[in-house]
Amino acid sequence: MRLTVTLLAATALTVGALYAYSNGTRQVDLPASAETTPSLAGSPVFARTGAAPLIDFSGVQARLGGEPTRVLVLGTPHLDALPEAAFTPDHLDLLVRRLGDWSPDIIAIEAVGGRTCDTLRRYGNLYPGVADGYCHDPAPALDSLQMGQPDAALAVLTTLSEWPDQPTAGDRRQLALRFFGAGEPWSAALQWSRLDPDERIAADGVTDALRERLDSMLTSRNENNLIALRLARVLDLEQLAAMDDHSADFIQVLAPPELGPVIQSVWQADHPLDADMAAARETYIGSAGAVLDGYRFLNSEPYQRYVIEGDFGRAAATPDEQAVARQYVAWWQVRGLRMAANVVEAAGNQPGARVLVIVGASHKAYFDAYLDQMHDIELVSVEAVLADPETGEDAP
Repeated sequence: MRLTVTLLAATALTVGALYAYSNGTRQVDLPASAETTPSLAGSPVFARTGAAPLIDFSGVQARLGGEPTRVLVLGTPHLDALPEAAFTPDHLDLLVRRLGDWSPDIIAIEAVGGRTCDTLRRYGNLYPGVADGYCHDPAPALDSLQMGQPDAALAVLTTLSEWPDQPTAGDRRQLALRFFGAGEPWSAALQWSRLDPDERIAADGVTDALRERLDSMLTSRNENNLIALRLARVLDLEQLAAMDDHSADFIQVLAPPELGPVIQSVWQADHPLDADMAAARETYIGSAGAVLDGYRFLNSEPYQRYVIEGDFGRAAATPDEQAVARQYVAWWQVRGLRMAANVVEAAGNQPGARVLVIVGASHKAYFDAYLDQMHDIELVSVEAVLADPETGEDAP
């Protein structure tokens, strides 16, 4: 049984409600009660019950050959799940400016990469419908290229290794074609977005059908377009790192039919901070400053704890005969570990780089915990990056 669509919808509701309609009033402070959350069954409070790890890897190795790789994990709502009236793209201006001031070298996004999509397709009998739900079909580009997806991926690497300082419009169209054929549509869209509008034409192997698909990606309201592509253009980056993973959905395939009802019961249970959090969410709308505060809120410890207590932590604490809710937690953790590994891989050939990870907010705490175990990764505070550079506080 698969819960993919339901799970994503629930995640969008959880974090998307941040941008509920309001009168535009801003509220920087979190609810006072959020700092004194009672210890619930699903609270992220842990006690050692078995052997401790022999070595504590948290932090950065004391003696390191060079600068650490710095990673900023930015939790976000899935913006395309929000009503169009909830915000306008210009409300992201201040957020993008602060992120740009931090100058990441790599931007990792919640999209499934070409190699993983290829696996999901080849093992489609084990992942029914997953590739269709999370992967763009590379066929329009591959038909034009007259090659398979692995060859297109190699062509991308070769092209980037020989990339000129002043690429022509034809260069960018050809690279967009190869990226799309390699199963990296958002990097293809980045190349497409760097063309002038009158240069976004069917030429250099780009067909009319592929042109239409790339054009549609540039009108998307999701964060990959509105934040990642926009920021990558400002920073003169040539590609995005797709770091999502849905190979863990195999756990859902093997789970019993009770998985759906059990998880629905977990989500529907009340949390003592529901009213406080709902009231706080209503203030983060109406201006670039309000939306910036919303991102600070989403990435705060009180909100992250609240999400865990109402979802994964609660599921882990739910007793049921077949430990069905624990299977949901296993799926979430495996997916997160593989996503975090993709982030490490994306930065692996650039030690000391600055990496921005843009991911659904409910992943934030888990990514921080997983990445903190790496020898040379230093976590960067979202609050520090989004603070006003002059005062250290949010701009009015």
